[in-house]
Amino acid sequence: MALNDKSIARLNQYGELALLFNNNPDPVGMNTAFADRKILWDDTLKTCYSYRDTANTSTKGFTKTKNTDKKTTSKSAFAVTGKGLSYAITTNNTTLQGQMAQLTQNYIYRTNDPDFAGAIQNIYDKLNPFIASDPTGTEDYFTTIILDAVQKDKSFYELSLGQYKNAVGIINTAKGNFVAFSIPEMDKHITFMEGFLTDIAVSYPDFVTQFKAIVQKLSVIGKRNQGMSAVMTYAIDGKVINTVGEFRITNYPAIKHPKIIHTNTNGIIDLLQLKIGTWDGIFSAPGCIDQPVTVKVTSKKVTHFIIKMVAGTNSVAPLAVTVVVPPTEPPLTPPEETPVIPPTV
Repeated sequence: MALNDKSIARLNQYGELALLFNNNPDPVGMNTAFADRKILWDDTLKTCYSYRDTANTSTKGFTKTKNTDKKTTSKSAFAVTGKGLSYAITTNNTTLQGQMAQLTQNYIYRTNDPDFAGAIQNIYDKLNPFIASDPTGTEDYFTTIILDAVQKDKSFYELSLGQYKNAVGIINTAKGNFVAFSIPEMDKHITFMEGFLTDIAVSYPDFVTQFKAIVQKLSVIGKRNQGMSAVMTYAIDGKVINTVGEFRITNYPAIKHPKIIHTNTNGIIDLLQLKIGTWDGIFSAPGCIDQPVTVKVTSKKVTHFIIKMVAGTNSVAPLAVTVVVPPTEPPLTPPEETPVIPPTV
């Protein structure tokens, strides 16, 4: 879940500028305002590295615990549904037979994380009434103690799922903050410093040449970025919508390939290149209400959407679940092992 490749490329160039500043104290200190801005640059760079380190945090431990608790709960739930099926056969309850027959251990375990606790609760709600209505008949199949034990397993799963979501949320927040705040702040520092380059070049032309070369690299990194990007999650629990989330432009000029893009395995739409203009788009995902948005594209800028999809049909659009981050670089996601070695600052 590390920073995307373009963000990493930017961060590396920020580090190159930091090395340039640290290795050339005379031109940096030639003007007090420039020197003071360099101090602010250092502070912003530290924040960049902090966001990068947070984004590089592994969720493997949280994922393992969540999946282990889910497997344990699935196993105990299946033990109950198996006996529930036997009870249904004994009592000739065809409705209950049909309900219990499909609830194999694999079926239960493969239930999506957002729906898993509800599925376990549903098993409890279906069987528990029979304990009250037929206490003698059910005691050889399932009891309140057995059902409560499954509920306890479910509670452990809900706890570990919450911890996993919190960990992912912290990582996504760091990635979003780097895109929404750090990059614009660094751009502001560079623009400020460029105002002093003419004066500095009189005495330190090599410093200015190197400065401009690094800034040019940063400019090239950003030239390809014009359009929109997004991260899509389920509003109910914050879990990312991986691979099945979709965004499409509905009023784009006729082209050979429609402007449609899907989320990656981390629920992220990396970058949809768009022409300058105002475009109507729709976010969609199976089982969720479509979300219409307006994308305003300006030159060499990317608008980033944080989309929280609400479960339901498409009859009514959800309210207050879309956050638009100011246009900047999109939060792409390369493999977690992508190395970034911070320069000495």
